[in-house]
Amino acid sequence: MRTLLITTLLVTGIVTARAEQPRLHGNLAAAKSIAKADTDFAALAKRIGTAKAFRDNMDDVDGVVYGGGSKPAIGRAAIYAEMGGDVPGKSVLAWHPLEVFAAAAGDMGVSRGRWTSTPKAGGATIGGAYVTVWRKDANGHWKGLIDIGNADPKR
Repeated sequence: MRTLLITTLLVTGIVTARAEQPRLHGNLAAAKSIAKADTDFAALAKRIGTAKAFRDNMDDVDGVVYGGGSKPAIGRAAIYAEMGGDVPGKSVLAWHPLEVFAAAAGDMGVSRGRWTSTPKAGGATIGGAYVTVWRKDANGHWKGLIDIGNADPKR
């Protein structure tokens, strides 16, 4: 009985770990690298805040973030300001990629996944889907070129 329980727990853990890994398409080395960049970006947001993480991970000049408003924020300064700048965030944004596509040349790609926003002062967590277009910068680092997120319909 004990062996069955341990085996079940191990198999469940392995299946769960695999389910969390994004599906990769195209140039697999680049797709894996984009998945890591996206995951590292999310971890940074949790650690230092959403505005700073977006400021540091989107392209300085060409980065575009489409949020809840009708106009996108374009470039490092506008993205940082739109996301609240130095003001502490009222919620914690978390996300994870589900699927990553990379160009054959390995210099561009797209990740898509799920996000949640949890208010710090309590309240309902909301979630949705996102797509980020990635491009390598002159130093070979992945930078977000376009980020689009939308919330799930309210129930």
